[in-house]
Amino acid sequence: MMCGLRHTAFVLAPCSAEATMATGIDVLELRHRGHARVEDRIHQAKAAGVRNLPCKEVAENDVWLELVLAAQDLVCWSKLICFSDDPELSGCEIATFRYRILHMAARLTRSGRVTSLRLDKTWTWAKQLALAFTRLRAAFA
Repeated sequence: MMCGLRHTAFVLAPCSAEATMATGIDVLELRHRGHARVEDRIHQAKAAGVRNLPCKEVAENDVWLELVLAAQDLVCWSKLICFSDDPELSGCEIATFRYRILHMAARLTRSGRVTSLRLDKTWTWAKQLALAFTRLRAAFA
């Protein structure tokens, strides 16, 4: 059984000018691509925690939803700001990003009024994360 394949057909009313036809198809394609982006964001939100609301009360689930959406926004912004030059990390799914970047072992140290983050050098993506912190500092300096 094959999953994930979808076909889309556009049915247009006949028109006399070729330019109008091309413009109509362009508008439909833009709308379709915009809808695909929305579906991708919903997929990412489900992977981030929207799929299973943990509480019985509506108010508590509202807070959970806001936290998940804030986390999703932070991941998107960090990909955009910190990992824009790395296509492997900037375009990955949220679960992959969580494993490669957010689960990295590190130690926060303070010495002589200087706070440092010591990263595990054996982690495969340690160099990308160190470069990301440099980009983050430069973006908000």
